[in-house]
Amino acid sequence: MTTPTNSVPGSESSAETPTVRQFFRRNTFWILLGIVALGVVLLSAVLRGGATGTTIPLAADSPAPGGAKAVIEVLKNQGVTVHVADTASEADAALVENPGATLAVFDDSGYLDDDRLAEIVSEAGRTVLIAPDFGMLQAVAPSVRLAGSPDADDEAADSPEAACTVAAAERAGSMASGLSFGIDDETSIGCFGSGPSGAESYPLVVTSDGISIVGPRAVFDNEHIVQRGNAALALNLLGEADDLVWYLPTPADLEANGPPTLQALTPDWLVPATSLLAITALVAVFWRGRRFGPLVVEDLPVTVPAGETREGRARLYQRSSARGRAVDALRIGTTGRIATRLKLPRSSSVLEVADTAAAKLGRHPSEIRAILVDAAPTSDRDVVALSDRLNDLERDIRHATDPLGRNS
Repeated sequence: MTTPTNSVPGSESSAETPTVRQFFRRNTFWILLGIVALGVVLLSAVLRGGATGTTIPLAADSPAPGGAKAVIEVLKNQGVTVHVADTASEADAALVENPGATLAVFDDSGYLDDDRLAEIVSEAGRTVLIAPDFGMLQAVAPSVRLAGSPDADDEAADSPEAACTVAAAERAGSMASGLSFGIDDETSIGCFGSGPSGAESYPLVVTSDGISIVGPRAVFDNEHIVQRGNAALALNLLGEADDLVWYLPTPADLEANGPPTLQALTPDWLVPATSLLAITALVAVFWRGRRFGPLVVEDLPVTVPAGETREGRARLYQRSSARGRAVDALRIGTTGRIATRLKLPRSSSVLEVADTAAAKLGRHPSEIRAILVDAAPTSDRDVVALSDRLNDLERDIRHATDPLGRNS
């Protein structure tokens, strides 16, 4: 016996799988939410992708405002070979291969050990320290100390004159303001000094060892390179030699100089062994977790009366206004019992059951089809009325097949 399949099109009495339109109608909120989230992600990617390259400050390949690609490209055009180093070992190798090269170091995050910095500086022909901290100064220029940064009003003011004998500073004429330094010896030269006499601070200091200490990193970044005399100062400090080692320490330097990491302490055999155990566990899960044959129906430990089950389903149908599903359940049950009464095979369609029942009761087939198939209730009252008609039809069939009531 087949279930009703020819209900009135568009009525709620059909119990078919939800269509694509119904799926989108029921999940409109989540679909719109997903579209908005996807749009935000794409917009963020586009905005971040507007400036290619890394966002690390003073990165040689970064065209972002905080990068240093502009000054690096100009140096290359002037014939300077730029060697970009991300670790101390790479900086060492570049300095050994190119004796007399200029070393530029900017360690904004403090990854490099001070002693290691002193070793690298000793191998360079000239060194440019950009915005060094206290530890870096103590390692390579102990006679130079930090003297603070200017206030916002001072940054907006005109830069003082070089007032020193450093050729790069004289050619620049001015420079960006920022971190400045004090000098405790007579051999170091300070440029662009500011402050009262005897307590001046300098954003540019050149020691007797040929180490140029530049406080403001804005001298080298893309955003400020064209302001004041930053370009001339940067190019003259970095371009005196044919080779420049542009070294920005990374976390790799911190790991190399710090205590042993978990990876270093892990035996070589541990990762392959644990991977093999994990794969074996997954295979065992799939092997033992697969279903053997069809599911077996078992009796529940508690007997639930059929009336309670029927009432519970009815309340669920009523709460969700699923009149079509409720009517389908009633019709399927009634059609099956009528087919059994009429001794029809299980493969009989609902129309065959309706026509046979009409012939047995002497009614018009359309009347029986309306009860079993065609009628589409639009309210709860219609569902109750149809339920009564189904009960009456089933009772009439029972009387027609067994007038004496022997199988009632």
